[in-house]
Amino acid sequence: MTDTMIDIQNLSVRFGSNTAVRDCSFSVHQGGAFGLVGESGSGKSTILRTIMGLNPDWSGTIRIAGLNPHKTERKQLARVVQMVFQDPYASLHPRYVIGHQIAEPMRIHGMPDPAGRTAELLDLIGLSASFQYRYPHELSGGQRQRVAIARALALNPRILLLDEPTSALDVSIQAEILNLLNRLRSELGLTFLIVSHDLAVISYMCEELMVMRNATPVERLTRAQLRSGEIASDYTRQLIAAV
Repeated sequence: MTDTMIDIQNLSVRFGSNTAVRDCSFSVHQGGAFGLVGESGSGKSTILRTIMGLNPDWSGTIRIAGLNPHKTERKQLARVVQMVFQDPYASLHPRYVIGHQIAEPMRIHGMPDPAGRTAELLDLIGLSASFQYRYPHELSGGQRQRVAIARALALNPRILLLDEPTSALDVSIQAEILNLLNRLRSELGLTFLIVSHDLAVISYMCEELMVMRNATPVERLTRAQLRSGEIASDYTRQLIAAV
């Protein structure tokens, strides 16, 4: 029996009087990839941010590798789960070279040889060690997203939360990043929770997915069900037609 790495049960998230996520439940096994798909404002990214402790007003149950993230010391949680954001330029500090930004989490956590580990991570994501001396503005969008992935991997987490990881990139670069993520998941045994408005991306990356609309889960599907057309919801059919 596989271990459950992400377990979300009856999660609801509020911003004042507005409900951003309503009664959402799903789980992701070790090494799996689960997708959350739906139009903008459906609550997908809110789930990721709540898992990371960025939204305080929520109810339900969240377990990450057995840990309650809101009762776990942040440095301990950072060793388990990391997040890759949509915009790689906004998530990198413009005044620090790439090597500094990748190594900083390792220095904070007292890990040995952060410089050597930084070079290893750059090689892992397909960039040469010389990139550690460049600034974010000297990199392309795809290279910046590779760096953001490398930084997320610096502490050897077991889970990556990926918030629209390719939507800010040119179409020609998106496939490269998706293939890189798939390779890393296989080589490192990572577990993915991926948010996207693009059903094609989710179908390519994930074995299971949940469709969301207006803060509410609509339908949960396997990749096989999606591709065979075994779909119950008219809204999901509309998403497929849009793709």
